[in-house]
Order: sequence, then structure tokens, then C-alpha cells
Amino acid sequence: MKSPIYVLAVALVVAVASWAYEVNYRTKAALENVAELRAEIAQTRETISVLRVEWAWLNRPERLERLTAMHFDRLGLMPLDPQHFGELSMVAYPVEDPAAISSRMPLNRDFRLPMTMDEVTQTYVEGVAR
Repeated sequence: MKSPIYVLAVALVVAVASWAYEVNYRTKAALENVAELRAEIAQTRETISVLRVEWAWLNRPERLERLTAMHFDRLGLMPLDPQHFGELSMVAYPVEDPAAISSRMPLNRDFRLPMTMDEVTQTYVEGVAR
């Protein structure tokens, strides 16, 4: 009677040991993956900081001024002049008929703001279809 229990206990110990070994192996692999990702993130952050410094160096005002002066004719640039600017009242905005606006409004719905992106899209599609 005792020998089947001993065999079962040994089999259970072997099964638990193999499970623990596999969990340990997967944990080590995950930790190595995390270390690799952290190293890659650090490298990417360093690259980004170097690129930001290079971008700031390339966009120095004195350098851009010199390049603009060098290539002024080829670029076809015009010097800034106050007459180049206008007033907001000079912009012609399209005028929409108020009847067209009211025809797009759904009359069978309560007038609440849409709560989901699907409702926003559906309202827009219905308005365009009319």
C-alpha cells in the first residue's frame, strides 16, 4: 500500500521540479528580453538627443540667413514687406445657406452631443448624404 503512494509522491516531486525549472527558464529569458529592450530604449533616447542637437545646429538663424542669401535667386524668394500682409476681412469665406444647415440637422433625435465616435461618424455621414 505504501509503495504506490511513494511512487505517486516521487512522480509529483519530479513534475513540480520540472515545472519550477521551466518557470525559472522562462523568467530568465524574460529578464534578458527586458534588459535588451532597456538597452535599446537607452540607445534610441541617445540617438534622439543627438538628432535634436544636430537639428538645432542646422537651424541656427545665422546659418539659415547665410543659406538664404546664397540661394536667394534660385529659391525665388521675396523679401518680407508690410504690404504682403492683409487683414482678416479681406479673406472670402464661403457663405452657407441657413436652410441647408437646418436640413442637415436630424429632427428625429434629441439634441444631445454624440457620446461615441461611431455616433459622430454616423451624424456626419447622414449630413453629407442629404
